[in-house]
Formats: sequence, structure tokens, C-alpha cells
Amino acid sequence: MVVVTELSASRIPVGVTGAGEWVYLAREGEWSSLTRSSPNFLVTVLQQGGAFHVDLRDRLVAVGLTPSLAETFPVDSSLWLGLTSPSEFWQQVALDWLKREGGIEAFAPELEALVKMGRTQRIRHTARRLVGEVRSQRGE
Repeated sequence: MVVVTELSASRIPVGVTGAGEWVYLAREGEWSSLTRSSPNFLVTVLQQGGAFHVDLRDRLVAVGLTPSLAETFPVDSSLWLGLTSPSEFWQQVALDWLKREGGIEAFAPELEALVKMGRTQRIRHTARRLVGEVRSQRGE
């Protein structure tokens, strides 16, 4: 296992196993899978926007790993955490990421929920526009 970066204000070590699985150092001192557990700190990835993958690729190269591993980082878990968060801030950051980076169709149910229960009118309207894009892509 190679530590690649640190996430959140708590600087939680994140690395990659020899099998290419993304893991983090849990409080218990054990390495845990990011994809199986989706820890709450993972939402902080969204604050970095598109620069996240660029920075992650650079960090992978710096530790002698292939930069393509950056594409396997579980950003979808970060987005899910943001979209389902009770926090106005994280809902908005997740919506901003989707508008900028794409991948909207994978989160149609979460967006539908935000249309009804988003923390602010801005969030509800943004979610409605994104849901409209998904429906348009599906030909609905």
C-alpha cells in the first residue's frame, strides 16, 4: 500500500493497494476501503473541483504509480455524499461539480430528491435543471 494524498482538514491518509484499491487510514489504525465504506470525509474532494484529478495524477506520479489510477478514485461516492447531505453547502458543491464535470445521469434519483427537498430554492432549481438534462438525454 502506498500513501498518495491526504483528505479533509483532518489530513486523513489515502492510498492505493497493490491491487489498485483506494483505501484510507481509519481511526482504528487499520486501512479501510474507500469504495466499500464511503466515509463522510470523502465529500471534501468536491471542494477541489476539476483540479482534484490533476493533483491526484501528479501525486500518483510522485510516488511512482501510474497516473491513470486517478480515474479509479471513487468520486461518485463523494458526489453521493454531497447530494444526500443535510448541509446546504455540500449539496451546492455537489451540484456545482456535476454541472462542471458531468456525470449527471448517474445521480438522477438523488437529483429528483433535491428538486423536492433541497435546502434552498437555488439548490432545488439547479437540481430541476439537471433532471431536465437527464430526461432530455433519455428522450423523455
